[in-house]
Amino acid sequence: MVRVGLIGHNFRYEVFQILNLFYEKEEIEFCQDGFEIESILDGEQVLFKIGEIIEKENIDGSDIKLIKNSLKRTALKALSRYFDKNIPWGILVGIRPTKIVHELKKRGDSLEEIKNHLMQYYLLNEDKANLTIEVAENEAKFLDKEKKQVSIYVGIPFCPTRCVYCSFASNSIYGNEKLVEAYVDSLLKEFDSILSYLKNNGITVDTLYFGGGTPSSLSLEQIDRLLDKLSNYVNLQKLREFTFEGGRPDSIDKNKLVLLKKYGVTRISINPQTMNEETLIKIGRRHSTKDIIDKFNLAREIGFDNINMDIIVGLPDEDLGSINKTMEELKKLSPESITIHTMAIKRASILNEMDYKHRTDNVISMYNYATNCCREMGMIPYYMYRQKNMVSPLENVGYSKRGKECIYNIQMIAENISIISLGADAITKLVYDEENRIERVANVKDVREYINRIDEMINKKIEAIDDILHK
Repeated sequence: MVRVGLIGHNFRYEVFQILNLFYEKEEIEFCQDGFEIESILDGEQVLFKIGEIIEKENIDGSDIKLIKNSLKRTALKALSRYFDKNIPWGILVGIRPTKIVHELKKRGDSLEEIKNHLMQYYLLNEDKANLTIEVAENEAKFLDKEKKQVSIYVGIPFCPTRCVYCSFASNSIYGNEKLVEAYVDSLLKEFDSILSYLKNNGITVDTLYFGGGTPSSLSLEQIDRLLDKLSNYVNLQKLREFTFEGGRPDSIDKNKLVLLKKYGVTRISINPQTMNEETLIKIGRRHSTKDIIDKFNLAREIGFDNINMDIIVGLPDEDLGSINKTMEELKKLSPESITIHTMAIKRASILNEMDYKHRTDNVISMYNYATNCCREMGMIPYYMYRQKNMVSPLENVGYSKRGKECIYNIQMIAENISIISLGADAITKLVYDEENRIERVANVKDVREYINRIDEMINKKIEAIDDILHK
């Protein structure tokens, strides 16, 4: 337990963000007196102390953002010395580090100046600063867009089973057949209203992404109905990119893959998360590593030449030997991209209910091994994001062979283009370029609520899109 006192300000959240890198959130208590840590702001100087360790900075007291970051830096420096612990990402707790690079490049900073800024202002380790710049440089060429152009996300909140780490709006496909059919009907209605509105207003579609959940858990007939409806409004054969997450090999078969190919899907995901049988059972999967290999080879036979595979570092009871086995199997398959996720314990996950924790040093060595393997396979890091509640202070990175980067993933993280999202728990992000701001329009998370309130979801979205059209 640590008791925290703030003097001269009330920037609790900023101080909490840094404390949470060293303490569990339930161990942190803010109070008025009797505290062990002091954070003091007098208008010209920030001081943070823990025990006999003191860190201080002179500041411009008129700039709130500078004050907040100064508080974070002094807290991080003092706590790092106190615990003798290195925090690779410094004070940068946001999920989109590369946006900083793009903003600094716009104002004319050189890459060397940007690197120094990341290390001195945000206190990033040199390797994380280098990674941030490398990813930003790799994604930059995909950030172009035409006027009145959007990308589209379609959410399918159903899976064969629920994995223990999952926090998404996901429901079992089995035993919910009527609910699934009603959901598809509502989604088709949203397609008709939103996509016809876009088409009638001359708004074109750049990339299209089916995610979830597991989109391929729908029946062949349901997938056909959705893609056929989409083709009435969007030329699926001429999209810059069309991704469909197969995700779980137990949801994929030959007929579904042939159908996806027919409708112009250019990129699919077949996500193992691990290639260790024991772990697959522990995380709630009902398929084997052989199933993963068989479905991957089937997709190749049908002609898919852009296949992504996701893995998670830090799964229950996995170690360096486990990740070694996973990466060796992926090397044999040679997918076009591999996304490395670091385990994050989400509030809505089964793992959180189990109070699961994983050794940080173990996860870091596993992550480093996986990233080195990706580079050995000729892949480059092309997009990156961070999450709260990770079991280690790392990041999620997408690696791909050159020319096989997922453009939608880059757009989602860079937030450079409006993304119209359809389905339950889908969040539309409308980009106002001239005002440098983003407006979010969220559909309800619960599937039944989405079905019952579909007209409300449609009207709210059209109203928001109409607003941006007339700016």
